[in-house]
Amino acid sequence: MGSDTIQDGSASVDYVGTGEMEAESNNVDSLDVISSRGDIIEELDSASKSLTRVELDLACCSEKLVNLDILVMHVASRENDFEAFALEGEHTLEGSVEKAFQFDLLYGFLDSEIRELDSFLLDLQTDVVTSGKVISSFKQLGNGFREMEERLRDCEESLERSFEQVADMKVQSANFQRILLTSSEDEKLKYDKEFAGLENGDLSNVNTKIRMQTSEQQRHILRMLEKSLAREMDFEKKLAEARQIEEDLKFRLQQEVIRIEEEAEIIWERLFEAENSSDILLGILNELVGRIQMAQFDLNGYKQREGELIMQCKGLNEQLQEKDLGLQHSERSRGELLEKVNVIEQKLSEYEAKLHSVEDSSEQNKESSANIDDRESMSDETMEKGTEAEKQFESSESECKLLRESNMELNNDLCRLRSEIADATERVGQLESQLRDSEIKRLHAEASAEASEEKQNMLNCTIKDMEDLIRDLKSKVSKAESQTESTEDKCITLSESNAELVVEVNFLRGRVAHLETSLHQADDAKKETVKDVKMYTKVIADLVTQLALERERLHKQISTLVKGKKVVVKHLKQMKEDNSFNKIKNPAANIKLSKVSNFSLDRETSGNGSHEKRTGSTVPDYQIPDDPGDSLTSEIRMEQSISASKLEYARNIEPSQLNFKFVVIALIGMVISLVAAYLFQCNEWQNSNNSG
Repeated sequence: MGSDTIQDGSASVDYVGTGEMEAESNNVDSLDVISSRGDIIEELDSASKSLTRVELDLACCSEKLVNLDILVMHVASRENDFEAFALEGEHTLEGSVEKAFQFDLLYGFLDSEIRELDSFLLDLQTDVVTSGKVISSFKQLGNGFREMEERLRDCEESLERSFEQVADMKVQSANFQRILLTSSEDEKLKYDKEFAGLENGDLSNVNTKIRMQTSEQQRHILRMLEKSLAREMDFEKKLAEARQIEEDLKFRLQQEVIRIEEEAEIIWERLFEAENSSDILLGILNELVGRIQMAQFDLNGYKQREGELIMQCKGLNEQLQEKDLGLQHSERSRGELLEKVNVIEQKLSEYEAKLHSVEDSSEQNKESSANIDDRESMSDETMEKGTEAEKQFESSESECKLLRESNMELNNDLCRLRSEIADATERVGQLESQLRDSEIKRLHAEASAEASEEKQNMLNCTIKDMEDLIRDLKSKVSKAESQTESTEDKCITLSESNAELVVEVNFLRGRVAHLETSLHQADDAKKETVKDVKMYTKVIADLVTQLALERERLHKQISTLVKGKKVVVKHLKQMKEDNSFNKIKNPAANIKLSKVSNFSLDRETSGNGSHEKRTGSTVPDYQIPDDPGDSLTSEIRMEQSISASKLEYARNIEPSQLNFKFVVIALIGMVISLVAAYLFQCNEWQNSNNSG
């Protein structure tokens, strides 16, 4: 029973030892896995932080792009004002310089901002490439790698959109620069060509140029409207993109918060599992320590029993040696007794032979009684010898009996000794088997003691490892708590930034609504200006047609007047030659005729000198009578024609003066409408900026 319990105890100890070894190996594997997972989590956290930083930078870039788009719209409005001012017929040098200076300043600021944003986007591109290389090393992860890859793709797409927007802005900036460089030279060339055409008298080219100017103004207005509509559509698209980006950021923020909460829950679960496993391992350790103490107590008892058994075996060995010596002595005495018995038997046989011989001799004595007397002495002697022999025989019989009894006793002793020897051999065999069992148990106990010592050492090592693990877990928990605190701070900052973004979005929505209203108002103003421009263009076209007709009529009148004046001059010369004799008779008429001739000559010279700059009067053809007797009637008609010519000359205006007057009036009206629209737009921008 004791051996069975000892074997059961050793088996249980071995089972516990193997279980502990497996648990320890599992714990070591779990520690390696936990440490590797901790490194992976730290790297993923760093990658996610870099991605969040890139996303925030991209959000800032998108906001800056929106602001730059507004600045581009403002510069484009200045460009439109500059082009409209440059397309006018005449403008002062100071106004053009001021417009060019403002446009140049805005262009320079826009160009510097675009370059700075381009360099910043290149830096972001390098950051995105490095973060992509870091994320690509975690393909073994499942959902985490997919989320990071989706975020990286979104960042790359937003970066590409930003690069496209910056490229568009660069193109617009190049257009601004080209317009700024070529506008003044083009205007100078146009005005030089127009003045050269006017000086050369190309009135048809002037008309076509005026028409082209009106058509160019209409096209310019249409281009302005198209640009404004395109910018409005771009602004709506960018607003929708900003809203989409805001929704994406909100969704990503929610996903990030959920992911952080899940990671915190996982970390807390791992912490609780580690605490539970540490408690379980401590309980198992206490149980193992108790079992080891029980095993040591049993081992001490086994050692004591082993010492007792060894002492008993030594005593039994001594008894066996003594019994062996007694057996050897008894065997020796038995051999001696057997020899003595044999000797006695031989002597008995001799005595029997002697008795037979004595009997034979007594019979012979009886037969030979004759010799009895002679031999009485001999018989006495033989009787004495017989008595002695009988005595000896009796003594031998007694000795034989004693020997037999001693032999019986020896046989009994031998049987008893044999039985004792058999029992002793059995006991010795049992003791030897017990000794072997005790030796085996002792070896098992020593092995179990060594194993228990090794287990104790391993348990101490595992306890130290678990303590280190607990310290690491506590440090990781503290790090996780710090990370959770930092994530909470980040969440707070993100919520604050989200609130600020919401406020900014609301402000942008208000500004968008205000801009929409201002755009509607601008559209209404543009429609009104378009109507006014159409009306002015119609008026200008009518005036141009009237001016063309008037010019043709005036050319005809001037040609007829020149011809009439030539005829009048000829007739006056003839009248001077023919009526020289009438000077004394009619001095007043001669004075009047001289005045008329002088006036006609002055008119001829002045008409030949400046017939291209002013219109001639509608003077009728002079009919000079051939008869000198009709001088009074001709004089009266001459005076009437002179007065009518003076009135017509005072009433009529030169065609160039009329053209410039109406063109200036039309252009002043257009400039007033454009300046009013520009001032209204500037007031709207100032109000929106003040409200912002």
